Amino acid sequence: MMDRSPKPPEALMRAIAQDLRPVKPSPQPLQLALRMVPLALLVSSLILLAIGPRYDSRILGPLLTWGASAAQFVLAIVLVWIAAHESTPAGRLPRQMVYLAAAAGSLLVIFVTLLTFSTSPATEPLLRVPPRVNEMLRDSPWIMGFACGIGSTLAGGILVLFFSRAFRNSLAIRPTVAGALYGSGAGLAINAGWRIACPFSTPWHALGAHGTAIMATVILGALIGRYLGNHRFPIGGGRS
Repeated sequence: MMDRSPKPPEALMRAIAQDLRPVKPSPQPLQLALRMVPLALLVSSLILLAIGPRYDSRILGPLLTWGASAAQFVLAIVLVWIAAHESTPAGRLPRQMVYLAAAAGSLLVIFVTLLTFSTSPATEPLLRVPPRVNEMLRDSPWIMGFACGIGSTLAGGILVLFFSRAFRNSLAIRPTVAGALYGSGAGLAINAGWRIACPFSTPWHALGAHGTAIMATVILGALIGRYLGNHRFPIGGGRS
């Protein structure tokens, strides 16, 4: 009896033939997330190494200075871990858990910002720079907001690029979501170090400049994730 089943498209057969090559097994989600820890620590500490901790760190105390940033950093790695699960179709976590982790990141940043401001409402910059520079920043606080926003966005963008390289072989069904998750992880990790160095405590600065930088890394991660997903699976259209 003749086989009348339709033949696969030639484009599909060529794509399969070109993709037949030995590959290394993908790391486990926890293993992948832990690999990102040293890199995230290094990049997030650059601003702290450059200008040192904020002048009122003694008023804030070690718990609010270092402990709050440590909590943000741990949550950042958790988001990367969830992104790694999202990149493994069989290991995807429940959608509610993904949304809960993302909401927890936002709430943690807001809570730490308000608690820091209530403990030490620093509204004037006091940096280890010439007095003339401090006076200029005091008269034009938008300069500090612009510097923090651009600086932390660039640092977060660098970290997102490193993360995206680790996720380049992702098999995520929702690559945009996976990218947004490791983008938010990068943004939180950078903010964990940046807030220790930034001399401003005002919510408009912390949530405006720093928060905008976190959102920028989320968007960048989502765009990169979508791009990688579309180019890894070009046949049949992209995935969201």
